[in-house]
Amino acid sequence: MPRIRRGFQLPKPARKALIYLTLWIAFVWSVFPFYWMIATSLRAREEIFQRPPSLVPHAVSLQNYVDLLVGAQFWRFALNSLILTLSVTVVSVLISVTAGYAMARHRFKGSVMLPLFMLYGQMFPPVLLLIPFYVQLRFLGWLDSLYGLIPVYLSYMLPLCVWLMRGFFSQVPFSLEDAARMDGCTRWQAFWKVILPMARPGIVAVATWVMIHTWNEFLYASTFILSEKKRTLPLGLSGLIGQYTTDWGVLMAGGVITAAPILLVFFFLQKHLVSGVGGGAVKG
Repeated sequence: MPRIRRGFQLPKPARKALIYLTLWIAFVWSVFPFYWMIATSLRAREEIFQRPPSLVPHAVSLQNYVDLLVGAQFWRFALNSLILTLSVTVVSVLISVTAGYAMARHRFKGSVMLPLFMLYGQMFPPVLLLIPFYVQLRFLGWLDSLYGLIPVYLSYMLPLCVWLMRGFFSQVPFSLEDAARMDGCTRWQAFWKVILPMARPGIVAVATWVMIHTWNEFLYASTFILSEKKRTLPLGLSGLIGQYTTDWGVLMAGGVITAAPILLVFFFLQKHLVSGVGGGAVKG
């Protein structure tokens, strides 16, 4: 019987070194844009346009942050984003929790196909909905208003949120709820005291996902917000990009400050976010 010749294999230390090298290259490739944004925000204006550029600022300057924060416009944009993000997050969590629980616990006509149809809406790019949304908001008189953006954001965030919460509630055994009902709890008390605490990772995942997307959303805000005082942070920062010149230092400082709250939220809640998305996506 002929012997099977194996192909050339690298020694184990060489394979390990190659894996670590690949991971380091991927890490640097991913992190470098964020580092460059922070470094540019700390440079003096004349150093930003220096050729060739330096990787490390020669002199750290906070003037870009001062120029950004002393203006009243930045705080107005930040307040608009905060109000919009909190409103959309609260409404999304309330609706997705109740709808997800109802879809997981009750069987009705179309209960199997409904979650699939909800996810089909996520397949279409948001730009396709610009004209229908614009017509509806104009008819309702909600153009150029923050509360007009709330139903727009909910329309494409809620399907995935409800689907995730349905998957989480489906993993909770019916026996726990039945035991609570036998102990004298009403359906609402069983849901509030037994089911809801077990679904906390899913709620955190949904809330975090909605917060990130609402805080950073630009397409719909740039289309439906017309006046400068109603702008959100991403839309307000885009105003720093001029036709002939751009204040890159102030723009990068704004990018750092805008990204900081989301990074902090993700850092402290990443454990719940990963387990929530994974747990909610298992059950279908």
